[in-house]
Amino acid sequence: MYGWCPEFIYLVPVESTITGICSILDMDGKAQIVNFSLRKEVFFIALGSMLGAGAMLLPTLLPNSLSNLSISSDFYTFWVVAARVLGSDNHIVGVFVHLSIATIIGIVVGLILYKTSMLNISKLSNGIAFGLLTGGIVTVVFTLPAQYFWIQPTIAEINNLPVQNVVFSEVFWIRALVSHFVWGATLGIVASILTRKKGTNYRCHRCDIEFGKLATYEAHEQYIHGPDNPDTKKILILGGGYAGVGVLNHIQEKLHNDVAVSITLVSESNFFLHTPMLPEMATGTIEPRHIATPIRNFCRRARFYHARVMEVDTVKKSVSIQRSSDGVSSVLHYDYLVLALGSKTNFFGNENIEKNAFTIKSLDDAIRIRNHIISMLEAADQESDPIVQERLATFMVVGGGFSGVETVGEINDFVRDSVTKFYRNIDPGTPRIILVASGEKILPEIGNLGVHAKKSLEESGVTMYTKTRLADLVENVAHLNNSEQIPCHTVIWAGGNAADDVIARIDTEHYKNGSLIVDQYMRLKNHPEVFALGDCSYVTDPRTGKPYPPTAQHAIRQAGTVSENLLHAVRGTDGASSFVYDTKGSMAKIGKKDGVALLMGREFRGFVAWFIWKQYYLSTLPTFEKRLRVGLDWFIDLFFPRDITRLD
Repeated sequence: MYGWCPEFIYLVPVESTITGICSILDMDGKAQIVNFSLRKEVFFIALGSMLGAGAMLLPTLLPNSLSNLSISSDFYTFWVVAARVLGSDNHIVGVFVHLSIATIIGIVVGLILYKTSMLNISKLSNGIAFGLLTGGIVTVVFTLPAQYFWIQPTIAEINNLPVQNVVFSEVFWIRALVSHFVWGATLGIVASILTRKKGTNYRCHRCDIEFGKLATYEAHEQYIHGPDNPDTKKILILGGGYAGVGVLNHIQEKLHNDVAVSITLVSESNFFLHTPMLPEMATGTIEPRHIATPIRNFCRRARFYHARVMEVDTVKKSVSIQRSSDGVSSVLHYDYLVLALGSKTNFFGNENIEKNAFTIKSLDDAIRIRNHIISMLEAADQESDPIVQERLATFMVVGGGFSGVETVGEINDFVRDSVTKFYRNIDPGTPRIILVASGEKILPEIGNLGVHAKKSLEESGVTMYTKTRLADLVENVAHLNNSEQIPCHTVIWAGGNAADDVIARIDTEHYKNGSLIVDQYMRLKNHPEVFALGDCSYVTDPRTGKPYPPTAQHAIRQAGTVSENLLHAVRGTDGASSFVYDTKGSMAKIGKKDGVALLMGREFRGFVAWFIWKQYYLSTLPTFEKRLRVGLDWFIDLFFPRDITRLD
């Protein structure tokens, strides 16, 4: 008695372990770039594997003169053997063992092919070659050794025979090899066909945009690049933050197969930044790239320009941009414009503060703060004069809102932990961490929880100044409006925002800080084809007449409203909706395992609020990869001190 076993292997093609890229020929014979969808590819390979598992039984249906085995004995024998290895006589256990081994083999082979970048399976011939190669490798690397070192001894034991009496004939090996080739070819054909028809994004290399269906890509080639070359409706989005990327994601999904509409996004940064985590990045808890996602990852159906917006002309419906790399200027035209340029830091006309203080609005800001804090600690550790040492180890944050409070909490933890573990020449009582807030209390948006936050920060060593403003910053001395002077080399300004200069120059109605006043549909009142949202807009709640706060939460919700109204405008349909939104809540992380949160009218504080903050902002990261990386950063931070490497 002997048996052989076909393998049900789930393989991931080379280009599918990430968003893969390959080239095929378009209708004109030109190279056309194809991007693969990871989830679809995995599904197609799995489906192909299952169909191939059925197809590989064909060799057992050959005339009986070639074999004395039946289909049932082939499979049943292996399953019984596999179950016996685990100490069971139930062949169902063997089925699970079989599938488990097949899955492991598939992962190994997929990783090898991924690393070697041998093939892409969107091309039918490559798909077949991929399958045949996989089938042959599995036969030689796994099936052959398994027969001699595992299956043969077990069969001998079951039948009370000497091992040498269990012999595999030449016909058996021919059938085993043919069966694995049939399985692999079927997998390759099915996966290749489905990938080409449903699983790829077809990129127009001239427009630098992608389409989810081959038919839509071909229609685009005919409509846009054909002999008639008609005009398209041009949507231009300025800004790559929550507001801009939010609108982009919404309209791409709805207009993905509409070849008569072009979408363009312009951003001065080539990445989307998850700004709530900037304070943690500034103190080394999170690595910089883990909270930054390339904007091109979102631009499947849109053209992206890494450039600075210089001017918006609402009369000519044009936008002047300057390329970030070399300063080359160009002009983009639009039919519909979305303004989501955010805001800049407002120094309220104080040039000394603008010149000498740090800000925390960008990735570069956070990196500069981190490097500077480490430099100050290194200098203080070498300083013998206690007065100079205290000045070097004094860190001031100005601003009692979420940004200022979360920043001072992170800096306080980082400095005090670093002094204890690394800077032994600095007395733990020497560092001064100061928060200056102009209001009567900090975090006024969350009511009484601001009192708890203030108390908690003070207990952790932060010196609080409320109802106080930073009047000036000259020669490393902070001058407060209460006449107190604090020598320090580090001041971080989180004291307010103002509209970007480009936004302030647009010929329309502005609020006193320069932001754009929009109507209930998020449009400029004198330019209905122009939408504005996020920090650069001034939006009032029609129920109360009060402005909505410029937070990421509101920018995300505004993006949904703008997208719906933009789609109605593009399609010429009625149904524009007003922006009305009830804030779900606010929260702040104020230290290690400490926070405050006001959610749906309920107050949370301490560890529970800290945990809610962590889980919420982890879930809002745009990709699984980023969530995984940040989660690992947080896990490592639980057991190891912050890294004090200075990143030059």
